[in-house]
Amino acid sequence: MITSADAVIKKLQNDSREYAVVSNPSYVYPPEEYYPLAPALKRLERLEGVLMDMDGTTTTTEELCIYSLEQMVRRMSGQNKSQEWGGLDREKDYPHIIGNSTTKHVEYLIRQYDSMINDAHTADEFLKAAVWTIREGRDQKRREEVMLNLRKLGLRELIDPMEQGHMDESDASAYARRITDLSFGQKVNLGIDIYYQIYHEILSRLNEGNSDEIKREVFGRANADKHLIAPMPGIPILLPLLKGWLGASFSLVAEDLFRDYQKKTGRELSNGNRYSVLSKLTRLATYFEKHPVKVGLVTSSIRYEADVVIREVFNVICNYYEKCSLPSDKKQEILGHLKDYRQFYDAFVTASDSSEIRLKPHRDLYSIALHQLGLLPEHFDRVIGFEDSQSGTIAIRAAGIGCCVAVPFAQTSDHNFEAAVHVLKGGVPQALIEHNLFVNQEEKQTSDYE
Repeated sequence: MITSADAVIKKLQNDSREYAVVSNPSYVYPPEEYYPLAPALKRLERLEGVLMDMDGTTTTTEELCIYSLEQMVRRMSGQNKSQEWGGLDREKDYPHIIGNSTTKHVEYLIRQYDSMINDAHTADEFLKAAVWTIREGRDQKRREEVMLNLRKLGLRELIDPMEQGHMDESDASAYARRITDLSFGQKVNLGIDIYYQIYHEILSRLNEGNSDEIKREVFGRANADKHLIAPMPGIPILLPLLKGWLGASFSLVAEDLFRDYQKKTGRELSNGNRYSVLSKLTRLATYFEKHPVKVGLVTSSIRYEADVVIREVFNVICNYYEKCSLPSDKKQEILGHLKDYRQFYDAFVTASDSSEIRLKPHRDLYSIALHQLGLLPEHFDRVIGFEDSQSGTIAIRAAGIGCCVAVPFAQTSDHNFEAAVHVLKGGVPQALIEHNLFVNQEEKQTSDYE
């Protein structure tokens, strides 16, 4: 159906909902889209689904992404081995390079650092990245994107020798002089390929057991004990809790949750509060035994990246349960459930399931996840969405989820979270301890769910 702007305005005159204005990448029409947001919902009478972002919400990998973007700028400007540039600015840059699509992150950085970026260095680094991606890359879609850019640049003849292993980085660099006068769009396309090559090479090296070496590169020697990929605080407890696998045994892991809460918020629970919280959460855990919650992961990362990251996260979670104080039979039960993330998640949606131009803050990924959970729009008031970024919270509300919870971490603490209904700097531990996971009643009759 085609209508006029006047007809649209008339239809929306009495519409009291909030709307989000979402900017598209520079090469997409129209420049902006408008999304009605689901009415804000602070608490739920009934919980059937939980959807969570990956980087920064479920896992700690956001720092790897930021590091890879910074290295992209260094390579495109010829400063990858120089200390002349101090690097990305936490306050100025971080809000623009976390949570959106890779395209929008790269667009921002190229605009921001255009005076530094050099066509010759960009062309040289792209061709080096192309060799690695075509020869070593594990994601077929990435290889296809690199080949497409080679064709667009009039370098189709390089594809076959790259695929056959007859061309190395130095051979490819000889063709860099043919890539000149790059437009903004071309810089973005080549920058994306350079970024992905850096990030995917890091993931490949992690798979080969070189985590200590990478930690020194990313964090420096002072933070050598940090995990490159690990679950965010509270995640190892939340995931089995939602599935009903902890039940009355929740009390045996509660101290770890209390510790995470104190570390994240700086607040220590009194003995009286501990007892009250423990009682409520144990009732919630036993309720989930009878009514397990569907859980979905939603990420703007592509499938290859998400697979590597979540496998490692589940390895860390399994290691936690191997060492925890649960009874042996309960440990084995939980470990059996967690041995394959693909069996755990009821929805697992990545950028590979949509398109680079439809990622957060667009609603598409979350809409796909809700469909995979088997929930209809009239039941979206039974879903909680967790996100750590501004664009992610907009995507949740735009997809129809009213209970949107922001769990910012250090790199996203300055984001605008006006789309979120709750903003919890204490993350998942705070959601559990202070809000009982936003569920009004821990106990309901089975008939209520029929």
